[in-house]
Amino acid sequence: MFFNFARFFTQQQQLDSLLANPDCDLETILSTEGILQEIKGLGATKFADHVIKHPEMYQKMIDYIIQFEDELIDKKTQIQYPFLTSEILGSQNQKLIDYLFECPEEEIQNENQQIRQGLYNQLLSFLDNDILNVTSAGYFAKAFIAIIKKRGFDVWATIVKNKTILSNLIKHIDIKHIAEIIEKLIILDTSQENYEEKFFEERKQLLERIIKLLQHKSYNTEIVDNVCDILIEITTKSMSSLYYNNGEIIPFIDIIKKPELFLKIALQTQRIGPYQLLINLVEMQSKETKKEDDDEVVHNLEKDYSIFEQILSELPQNLLNQDYHTSNFINSNRSSIQPFGLARMHLLKLIQVLVQTNDYKIIKILIHYRLIEALQAIIIKYESNNQIHACCDKILRAIIDLNQDDFTFDVFENNNLLNYIVQNHNIENSKKGFIGFLTSISNYLEDKSKQNNKILKLLRMNDLWQQFTDNILNNVNSKEKPFLCNANPRPSQEPDVLDEQETDNILNILRKFNNNFQKNDKHVGGNEIGEGVQRNTEVLNEFEQDQQDQQDDNTEEEPLQYELNQQNEDDQPEEDDQVQQEYNQSNFWKLDVNEKLAQELLDNFQ
Repeated sequence: MFFNFARFFTQQQQLDSLLANPDCDLETILSTEGILQEIKGLGATKFADHVIKHPEMYQKMIDYIIQFEDELIDKKTQIQYPFLTSEILGSQNQKLIDYLFECPEEEIQNENQQIRQGLYNQLLSFLDNDILNVTSAGYFAKAFIAIIKKRGFDVWATIVKNKTILSNLIKHIDIKHIAEIIEKLIILDTSQENYEEKFFEERKQLLERIIKLLQHKSYNTEIVDNVCDILIEITTKSMSSLYYNNGEIIPFIDIIKKPELFLKIALQTQRIGPYQLLINLVEMQSKETKKEDDDEVVHNLEKDYSIFEQILSELPQNLLNQDYHTSNFINSNRSSIQPFGLARMHLLKLIQVLVQTNDYKIIKILIHYRLIEALQAIIIKYESNNQIHACCDKILRAIIDLNQDDFTFDVFENNNLLNYIVQNHNIENSKKGFIGFLTSISNYLEDKSKQNNKILKLLRMNDLWQQFTDNILNNVNSKEKPFLCNANPRPSQEPDVLDEQETDNILNILRKFNNNFQKNDKHVGGNEIGEGVQRNTEVLNEFEQDQQDQQDDNTEEEPLQYELNQQNEDDQPEEDDQVQQEYNQSNFWKLDVNEKLAQELLDNFQ
């Protein structure tokens, strides 16, 4: 495959020829095939210079973006041209964006100056409409976000002077593209420099306004989703900015720390946005302080999760509530299944994140409000939902791994975890999906008992558990582990090398595979199986060669090692013989202790 350089040279000549024609208009340029890539690339500066000299062309570009019709009349003017102009204005062409705010030095015509001064307001007039076309809103957002990235402070300066701009944006926050503009205005990730005012207070006020809007219009799912997406992006940006000692975004987090409000909205709407926002707040909740001297963020390893304590009591019980926003479906067994739902799945992940903070008070409150019982119920009820089983597995392991006696007592005694496993892990349920989870957690408890005497005592005192491990669990492991070469596919720590047993198991599998297919298929060389046999043979040959080389090396090293040992024995200094005589194994304890000599040795020791 060769790179086509001629393609770019052809485009450059194409744009040059178009701009050289004094009668060339915007439609002619936009109708030229392949012209967009050149305008966004090598020809960006030339195109911007031409538009600045002909500002009426700039007017047309904005018109194509902001004007929309209910009926399709002309595909070019309603589809092609708006798309192309939004791509051009959204390409962050510095000259075109600067022209909206300042007049170039060579601009002297009054008529052009008047057109230039009206371009920015012309673009913003799109927001004056009561109802926006979603496609046109996307075109508008692409152009306006490019302006924010290049001249964000100037945009805020115009917003401060004209309050209707912000009101119009909030009015249309139910449209995703407009919500993205509000997000960029709050975060204000702009490349504009040397601007005194950062508009912190105005940005905080905007953030407070949209949270208040979320609180009073939670019945509108579009507003809930869009506002939560804004807040999620801000918290995500905050978490990433901490690693670069950029504390500008952190003051906005204090405004968002309202877990009770977001949980209430989550339970009312059953949308995943509020839950994801709560997850972000938990993950980033640490005591971050800001130095006034050198203006950098200080990271304190101590974390404070006290703001979440008020919502903990409602979390376990809502795992068991039915989600009325989802409808039943028929599974492969022709049974009607009530879906767990994305909202409750995010609620379960929120509980998982809270437990994995290892905060004792958080975990104690969750257990008090019957978290373990709720987990046991949903595992059995949603027997085929692997995501639920995986989250529950992580939650239980995180609690047990803390090695706290009170938590261990709650899990094993108050909630009868062992009896729960024994009762449900039986032959009747052998084909149900939760058997995998029960087997995994059972093996985990057996391994954990080797490290925790408290757990070991609880396991050995339970006769039902002993019968279960001796019969059912060992039987399952004897069947399943050979398929995994008797090795844990997800060990807590990767071994440096495989032991001899694991190596032999892998090599035996390769040999059996080769032998079976070589017997059954004489023409194994021309298909995928043949390629697999060939690769296995290469691995076996390589391993056998390594073993032979290792044996040869050991054989050669034995005489050499003997000679070295003999030489070392001959070179022993005479002082060693004297020490051996004085401190022999049978009489060293009979020697008289010379304290004065010992003190001199210690004083002179270096």
